[in-house]
Order: sequence, then structure tokens, then C-alpha cells
Amino acid sequence: MIDLKGKTAIVTGAAVGLGNAYAVALAKEGVNLAVCDVRPEIGKVGRDLENIGVQCEAREGDVSDPDFVRRFVDDTKSIFGRIDILVNNAGVWGASVADDDMEKSLTDYENIVGTNLKGEFLFGRAVIPIMIEQGTGGDIINVATDHMVTCGTPHFYCEGNSECPHKEDIHGIGNAGDGPRPTGGGDAMDLYDASKWALNGFLYGWAKALTDKNIRVNALCMGATDSYMLRSFHDFDPSEEEVSQWMRAEDNAQVMIGILREGRHGRNAQNHQFCMGRTVALEPPISQLYVLEEDVRIGGPK
Repeated sequence: MIDLKGKTAIVTGAAVGLGNAYAVALAKEGVNLAVCDVRPEIGKVGRDLENIGVQCEAREGDVSDPDFVRRFVDDTKSIFGRIDILVNNAGVWGASVADDDMEKSLTDYENIVGTNLKGEFLFGRAVIPIMIEQGTGGDIINVATDHMVTCGTPHFYCEGNSECPHKEDIHGIGNAGDGPRPTGGGDAMDLYDASKWALNGFLYGWAKALTDKNIRVNALCMGATDSYMLRSFHDFDPSEEEVSQWMRAEDNAQVMIGILREGRHGRNAQNHQFCMGRTVALEPPISQLYVLEEDVRIGGPK
């Protein structure tokens, strides 16, 4: 395990919810931060993070705006001298269906895909050359969704974890469930799901391309976690029963810290899943399905 103290991280969408939990967890590890959000309260968040004892630069801006991303990343490099970690967290949700009219669809596309996919693309493109030039490696964490790798799909995602409520007993462990939970968010989330599924392209493509630069790329596939976004689905008045089933953003943030502390010989090109019914914990890496292990292994054989 490596010490994160003194490193510099960018966290997008850090004003509330998961992004805020990630930023706080990093600050408590001694990581200096550059945080951004479209919400004006990001300024106060920056001051709160500095009160933890680290240096922080906070900016209000839209991650889908190339000019903002370029300025923010360049300024971060100028202020801190380096960028070691990128947490691509900024994301939005909106209802969209296949038969929406064209005008609504185009607006939804710019908002949802622009934030969830284009934003991560822009920050990656801006930060990766800096990480390469530094020559010391780095970490990119993209925030995706459990719709991509839900509990029990594929079956072996639950291997060794008998808590999965959807697990079939095909490995002879635990109790037989009712089969894997289907992936996808349903018929009213086509743009959201498309934007998040597309992150696999960045995950695997970036991981393979950056292996010899000692830059790891991993994703957190988030399920129902107590956050501003999830509470908004319930008009900010969820029932106690609902909240009791949700995961805690702070626990998920500690898993992220665990991944970062693994260092260059840690996991790479992994979708780490968080879904209700399972303990929020740093689990062992799973076997690669879509890339060869040797193509994403950093630092040679383990």
C-alpha cells in the first residue's frame, strides 16, 4: 500500500453527494485537491476541504465545456505543479425514452451525454498528457453505474460473496437465488445508460494505452447510494425504509481510497461494482472479460 499524502487530485462534481464524499476522503488522506461543479456552493466546499488541512482550488464550471476543462486542468497543473489522480465523478440523470420527440431528445442528449460521457472524455484528454509528461504514473477513476455490472451478472461477479441476493449457486457457494439481476436501468433511462455503458470504451482503451506509462484506469459502478441525485428521485423526502437500504457515500469513498493506495501494481481496467444487498468493501479484482490481462498489467508479472 502506498501513502497518498502530498499527491494532487482533481474531483469533478464535488459539491454534493458522491463527489463530495470522494473529495473529503482524499483530503483526509492528505491529498491536495482541485474540485469543480456547476453548483455555486463549490466555493464553500473548497474552504471546507482546506479546513481539513490540505490545499484546495475550487471552481464553478461545466464539465461538458471544453474551454472550462482546459483552463481548469491547466490552472491545476500551474498551482500544484502536478496532477496524480483524476476522479471523473460529475454526472446527471434524466428520464428519456425511445419515443421522445426530437427537440426534447436533443436537449436531453446534450445534458446527459454531455455531462456523463463528454465530461469524462474531456477531463481524460486534458489530464492524461500531463500525467504522461510527469513520468511518475497516476490514477484515473471513472464513475459509472451498477446497470453495467449488476449483482450476479455475469454470474462470477458474485463469486465468494454469498450476500448477493441475486446469486445463483452455480459455484457451490451460498444459497441459490432467483438468478442474476438484469442489467440496464429500464425503458426510461436510455440516454443515461448509453452514457454510462460507453465509459467502458474509455476504461479498456485508456487502460491498455497507458499501461506502459504506469497510469491505471478503473471504474466505480455505483448502485443506490445516499446522495443528492438519489434523494432527488424521491422529491428529497425518501422514506426511512428506502434510506435504510441505500449504501453510504462515505463507505464507497473508502473503497476508492483502497484502490488508489494499491499503487502501480494494483488492479487496472476493473469495474468495481456497488449494488444493494452486498457489503460495501474493497473486493479482489475479477478476471478480465474484455481485455487480455497482460495488456493491462502494469509493472510486469505479479
